Amino acid sequence: MERVHAVQDLVQHNQSITIVGTASVLLALFYLCGRENPVPGFPIVSVQHKGWRVLLPQSLVWILDGKKVLATGFAKHPDGFQIKATTGYRIILPNRYAHELRNHPHLSLTEAFQTDLMVEYPGFDSMRLGLRDEKFIGSVIKERLTQSLGPITGDVVDEMASAIYDAFGNSYDWTTREIKNDVLEIVARASSRVFLGKKLARNRRLLVISKDHTIDMVMASEQLRLLPSVLRPVIYWLIPACTRLRKEVHDAKTLIVPEIAVIRNQMQQAIDSGAEPPKMTNAIAWMIEKSEGHDDADFVAGQLALSSAAIHTTSETLCRCIAQICETPEIVQPLREEIISVLAQEGWSRTALPKLQLLDSFLKEVHRFRPLSLTSMYRLVKKPVSLNDGTLLPAGTRLKIDDTMVHDSTLFSNAGTFEVARFQRLRKQSGEEHQHQFVSLTPDIMAFGYGRHACPGRFFASHELKIALCVLLLQYDIRSVPDADQPRNQEFENFIVVAPTMKVQLRRRTEEFDLTSTAMYSGA
Repeated sequence: MERVHAVQDLVQHNQSITIVGTASVLLALFYLCGRENPVPGFPIVSVQHKGWRVLLPQSLVWILDGKKVLATGFAKHPDGFQIKATTGYRIILPNRYAHELRNHPHLSLTEAFQTDLMVEYPGFDSMRLGLRDEKFIGSVIKERLTQSLGPITGDVVDEMASAIYDAFGNSYDWTTREIKNDVLEIVARASSRVFLGKKLARNRRLLVISKDHTIDMVMASEQLRLLPSVLRPVIYWLIPACTRLRKEVHDAKTLIVPEIAVIRNQMQQAIDSGAEPPKMTNAIAWMIEKSEGHDDADFVAGQLALSSAAIHTTSETLCRCIAQICETPEIVQPLREEIISVLAQEGWSRTALPKLQLLDSFLKEVHRFRPLSLTSMYRLVKKPVSLNDGTLLPAGTRLKIDDTMVHDSTLFSNAGTFEVARFQRLRKQSGEEHQHQFVSLTPDIMAFGYGRHACPGRFFASHELKIALCVLLLQYDIRSVPDADQPRNQEFENFIVVAPTMKVQLRRRTEEFDLTSTAMYSGA
């Protein structure tokens, strides 16, 4: 819908434009976009509507009704097909190709997204860094963030507990909340505590930036893609989302750069005195270490890139977990019992969270039962690729892999039923102990991607989600709003997101022990 809103923003200032004229502008802009030629050898799938919707180009049908487009495509062409998007055609391949293509050297994730995102424009600094210097951000995540999950646990628990309390309060009466904004705030604070340190994590302006920046990038890039490329450099300066992006980057630099200087100075003083630099558990220090002394490294863009990658997907997953708890309240007690048993014995030790196998299974089952996306493995074909069955993917093709196997009863027994212990049971099978964890990569559930471009931050996401659920389940009761219907999820292309107006009820409960006490960190 953002594409429609973008066109409306461009024309609403001129009240003399008629309804017919507005429609003409809308259709003209959509037909001017994505004028790539179809890929030879793949049938084009179209979905026709009735009434005024017959006027919609297929690129807009894909935006508004992507789920139906995919279902129609696989019903008619199970071996693959192509759809029309606003930036050209996309090949949609069945899931059986996922394993073959997962590490293919001629397929690029970053170049696929560069085609769609406006990384050349000011304000898109984080996306530009993430796509062009993938190794820098990747090394910070893999070699510092993931390896520091033990040391950062205390900070995450402290910030998570504080943020949850600030959001949901201390009332022992049922309170109705629109949960999505609350969850986004909670995850933003916990993530920022690790990325920026305690002081900046609670800076109101930086929190707003960390929450809004990704949304504004998506809106801005969508609205720019609406336009013929010749108009983009001019219209860019008039689009509100682009203005907000530039302001967000400016403000982030104003707040973060002084902290970078402080940390650099502390490190240099230690080196000058012949001592080891202090061990710091925040991403500013990790970026300085990984930059290897290059003063031109853009740490602010790196921080925004980390926030973009971590906060919204994690908060979306946590919202899905809460929705599932409301829908199947019988799962709460066994989850609580496991959490109490493990934390009472282990505290917040390095070994505690991996022992929460039922909670891990719950998270993976949420990914299976409530998927965020119906496709995965978005790639650009850099050189012609011939698949094992003879299928040819020409250079320049952009493709996606079907990720709807999560509901396949041949892969998952009782696929239409949510089973909290499903993956815990599978892990108990001989030789399967490490194959069904929340962070495991398999072609049947590709929420974290698959192959060499799989999400490197999935271990941190798992860490945050488990801590959040431990705090929530021990400190609060959660239920659906009695006699109220939940709003439908929102669909956009191949994505399905929780409605912003989803409501739940919460009330404080007396937890079995103080989750933030000193004893919890000694394993007592």
